[in-house]
Amino acid sequence: MEKIALIGLTARSEYDESKTNRRLYDNSSYFEFIKQSGGIPVLIGTVSKEEADELAKCLDGLVITGGEDLDPKFYHTDNTYSECTDLDIDESDLNLYEAFLNHSKPVLGICRGLQVINVAEGGTLYQDILKEYSNPHEHNQRQMESPLGVNDTSHECSFVQGTTLYEIFGESHYVNTYHHQAIKDLGSSLKASAFSYDGLVEGFEKENVIAVQWHPERLTHDEKHLNLGKHFIQNCLAKKTF
Repeated sequence: MEKIALIGLTARSEYDESKTNRRLYDNSSYFEFIKQSGGIPVLIGTVSKEEADELAKCLDGLVITGGEDLDPKFYHTDNTYSECTDLDIDESDLNLYEAFLNHSKPVLGICRGLQVINVAEGGTLYQDILKEYSNPHEHNQRQMESPLGVNDTSHECSFVQGTTLYEIFGESHYVNTYHHQAIKDLGSSLKASAFSYDGLVEGFEKENVIAVQWHPERLTHDEKHLNLGKHFIQNCLAKKTF
């Protein structure tokens, strides 16, 4: 029987107008990205450490998806510019990352997911690029003078030779951009493998982990971005034992 990779997607949350009914969800583009890459997506609600451990035993890989800002308390900093933080979601994402890492299951971080992983690995973040980075450029293509569409690319990234991202994308490639925060100090166990045109880390990796600051799930019409998903699924299948 052919192996099939079951991939957990981290949930995001919002409340209705009454502020009493909470919805856990994720964008359809993540589901389609995993399906097109050869996996089956499974949405995960907020979980404890114990629940995350059980899920890591059952699922073959984890995608930590995009979303709102991570509470700066997780990197021991006061909140200056972080917006719409959700402690429940933050703790769940961190619990899931730790659990999948402990079980040697592949993890793919996308946008916020890259930031969550960096913080989990001891790194820090710029809470607002335009206010805190020394060479600021606009990194949210919705906010640019001529706003770009969801399927458009915005700027070029350069990739570091000898890394997985270099193997997939080559020396440079165009990506999209939807973030106002970015990596400040890179986690000590992580290897930077992609940089934006203004010098920010836009991708990193370590064993069983790849993370990117952009949204490849919105660029599946580009073969290289879809190949990132396929590479992730292939890694998940390679480690699958049943």
